Amino acid sequence: MLQRLQRRWRAGPAQPEIDPAGEPPMLRTREGEWLVALALVLASALFLAWPWLSGAVTLPWDGKAHFQAQAAFLARSIHAGESPFWAPYLFSGHPQIADPQSLIFNPGFLLLALLTPDPSFAMVDGVAFGSLVFGSLAVLGFARDRRWHPAAAVVAALAFAFGGAAGWRIQHVGQVLSLAWFPWAFWMLERALRLSSARYGALAGLFAGLMVLGPNQVSFLGLACLAGLPLAHVMAGPGRLARLGASLRPLAAGTVTGGAVIAFPILMVLSFADGSNRAQFTLADAALGSLHPTHLLTFVIANLFGTIGPGADFWGAPSLHWPYIVQSNVARNMANFYTGLLPLAGILAWLACPAAYRQRMMALPVLFGLMIAYALGRYSPVFPAAFQLLPGVDLFRRPADSLFLVGAIGAFMAGFGLDRVLKGGPGPVPSGAWRLWLGASGLALAGGLGMALWLGKSGQAAPELLATFGWLGVAAAVLAVARHLARARPMLVAGLMALAVTADLGWNLRPNESTGLDPALYSEMRGTSDNETLAWLKTHVVRDAERRDRVELAGLGFHWPNLGLVHRLENVLGYNPLRVAPYSAATGAEDHVANPDQRRFAALMPGYRSPLANLLGLRWIVTGVPIEQIDPALAAAPPRPVARTKDGFIYENPDALPRVMVVPEARPLDQDGLVRSGQWPSTDFRHVVFVEPSALPLPRGGTGGTARIMRYGQTEIVIAVEAPRGGVLLLNDVWHPWWFAEVDGEPARILRANGIFRAVLLPDGARQVTFRFEPALGLIRRALEKRGLIASPAP
Repeated sequence: MLQRLQRRWRAGPAQPEIDPAGEPPMLRTREGEWLVALALVLASALFLAWPWLSGAVTLPWDGKAHFQAQAAFLARSIHAGESPFWAPYLFSGHPQIADPQSLIFNPGFLLLALLTPDPSFAMVDGVAFGSLVFGSLAVLGFARDRRWHPAAAVVAALAFAFGGAAGWRIQHVGQVLSLAWFPWAFWMLERALRLSSARYGALAGLFAGLMVLGPNQVSFLGLACLAGLPLAHVMAGPGRLARLGASLRPLAAGTVTGGAVIAFPILMVLSFADGSNRAQFTLADAALGSLHPTHLLTFVIANLFGTIGPGADFWGAPSLHWPYIVQSNVARNMANFYTGLLPLAGILAWLACPAAYRQRMMALPVLFGLMIAYALGRYSPVFPAAFQLLPGVDLFRRPADSLFLVGAIGAFMAGFGLDRVLKGGPGPVPSGAWRLWLGASGLALAGGLGMALWLGKSGQAAPELLATFGWLGVAAAVLAVARHLARARPMLVAGLMALAVTADLGWNLRPNESTGLDPALYSEMRGTSDNETLAWLKTHVVRDAERRDRVELAGLGFHWPNLGLVHRLENVLGYNPLRVAPYSAATGAEDHVANPDQRRFAALMPGYRSPLANLLGLRWIVTGVPIEQIDPALAAAPPRPVARTKDGFIYENPDALPRVMVVPEARPLDQDGLVRSGQWPSTDFRHVVFVEPSALPLPRGGTGGTARIMRYGQTEIVIAVEAPRGGVLLLNDVWHPWWFAEVDGEPARILRANGIFRAVLLPDGARQVTFRFEPALGLIRRALEKRGLIASPAP
């Protein structure tokens, strides 16, 4: 049987004519056939995404805890007539416009936010899947340009959208959104170079810019991979100078267009990152995100180690079942290469084809290998070298993210390889393609079996090995039949291969603990949730002319920290890898506080009974365990909860201070020093405020006054004050350089006060103070300060 399949594979159909442009033989397809190919891709995509779109499952983890909350905040802000550029609902205030994961600049989520004030789970999941399907259309467009066999195009498009990291890590929505633009930029760039077209160069720049609008490691590596295409174009064969000259116009057009798209958002992100809790990583930090080389076996055996199934059963590296300690922060779904066996056959066929290493497309196998080596991190020399030599690599923490590019580049390679297999080329398909596929598959199966026997996991691995053997048989049979019918019945072949890939990916990347869970687990994320804890807080939180209660949600579960964005609760913590650095240092805020042990304190806030907690207005503390288990300082005299719900314990801090106060006296104090030491010269905050040193005369011995909140918007706050003899208005909101103030219509400087808050000096008889969040003006001011054109605020 195997020999018969091999003979059919190698025999192939009658040879098509040679293209007059000298390219490899191309199939003359009609436009109607491409419409059928598009329909096949869309139908398969609908089938594969249906569990999420139907509401049977939903994207878990980051897909809910972070991105559902972000989408809800964006939509509700727009429909409430508020600017979404600043969010007062996490970390006591957060610059959303500079957060690379805020979704503000993503066209899909922006459109969703315009359409509905309360996006459902299925809507948010649909935008994520829809973005990948949109990217797959560019793969089809590229295939049409190259006159691939429609079946090869369909397989490549589905492999891009649902295979590899795009399928295994769909819940990492930000990276998925960046990946979706990559094939469009790649397609337009290839056209621009081939035609020496400034128009297509500008389009390539536009799509590359859209890819970078959500700056992350995927967009960074996507740009690096795109840079390899013009390099290969110029270096391939004789006539390099002529090709270089012809490339300048499209590359210049792309650079200008892309630069215009990303300039302002990226400057904001970089400025925020520069003043955030994590501007850079060390090589040792980043190496924790390396993939263990044994995971290369998952190119062939999808669920070898138990990526799908209970987390406790996962036995790959790192895990409790692995015999050696592996320092790693890579989750099990991040370490899977599987993109389908038909796409893998195409990739290997292309690697075995001499044409893969000629002309522009020689960049693909090189980039494919580099991205795999990059993902291996400390286990290969590529990542350490890139970390030292390539600017920007140290901004990211996980080399395993390059698997997104492995999948995208692999999809293009699969298309090239399957096109060769189906059309045959001038002569029979080289036997190397067949041997490479059999050799890689056999090696992976043998390696997987050997590891399972070594670690005593043969019982768990045996069903996966047998299933893989079966899928390999299906793929071989489909390829043999497809190659035989490729020319006579191209659309039948396209349908057959679409069915095979859809079945393969639908089973081997089916919803699992990492990608699709019961929506009921995240009911608190719905804006209409009737959760008793949330209902209690909404009833008891006070927001009046002086007081705006803040809450803390600690140790309640993975999706709780960002619920403030959904339910408009002003949380002192949240879930985000980027935070304002002084705030993070002062409060001990970490990326997450899903578990009780993730709540860390700091010198300035050593516990819940602290002056800083009072200044924050932290009145309601909700914990998943008794509060003394989080704050041991309370163990001697633990407070009694004011309420107990099924989620946890609710405590009140009766000493929480008002949000606004007029204080009669100000004293200069090094703010960073205060945060580091935690030593207050005085805690009589109603009479004295400690502000950053400046040349401004500070009030002393005044009588104070009153302050009332007239309007508290997300990016504008209006406060009425009565200060006959002047004083200082203290607004206990997070200080950030992009906030500006006016006192009775005149500009006034906002001083950093009491470590992390905002203070404005009041002249005698002041009546009104207005705070506005103006990121563009703040960006300009920061640039002028760096160039010494205006004085910087004193630390």
